[in-house]
Amino acid sequence: MKQKLYLIDDHPVIIEGLKKMLEGQSDLQVVGTSEDANTAMEQIPDLKPNLIMLDITLKDRSGVDLIKKFKQTYPDILILVYSMHDENVYAERSLRAGAMGYLMKGETNARVLLAIRQVLGGGFFFSASLLGNIVAGGGPRSGARGEPGRMLSDRQLEIFEMVGRGFDSHTIATKLELSAKTVDAHKANIRQKLGLDSARELLMEAVRWVEK
Repeated sequence: MKQKLYLIDDHPVIIEGLKKMLEGQSDLQVVGTSEDANTAMEQIPDLKPNLIMLDITLKDRSGVDLIKKFKQTYPDILILVYSMHDENVYAERSLRAGAMGYLMKGETNARVLLAIRQVLGGGFFFSASLLGNIVAGGGPRSGARGEPGRMLSDRQLEIFEMVGRGFDSHTIATKLELSAKTVDAHKANIRQKLGLDSARELLMEAVRWVEK
């Protein structure tokens, strides 16, 4: 029986490339795809995939937040992150959220298939350096002043990135189903953690982070 995969990525070319690679595999089957979190949440109950393969950055929701939601709602579904974002920033967050693996875009087809099958087999798929840090009990590493990826919580990093994409507090609040007051409180905490003195400095730092 084929293992069922569901793909989530806001770039259609990535989804099509993965589908083309996977369609020739005798043990794997893509049962559904989506470009946003809401569509995925609607489709997955009926499709019942064995594994969800998703990006960290989506149109309507943080991938880390979506992993947490999936694991709360469908604890038996396995999750593999497939992203362009630096593993050193997001892999440990993804692991804590419930993902079983983290794969950088640009890897060879052979390595993508290896990651998928390893996770489906109940194993983890992370880089050797990250796994070594986890095994050693390293956990998330605290960073120097001004390193958002190390110093911010998952929610704070999500809001920080949305600030860098030009969203105001009300828009962020609507997208994340929070109050604008809560978003502003998060912004204040972000500024304190990063040593930023003003909303302007926060915006400039967030834009730089998004454009990295």
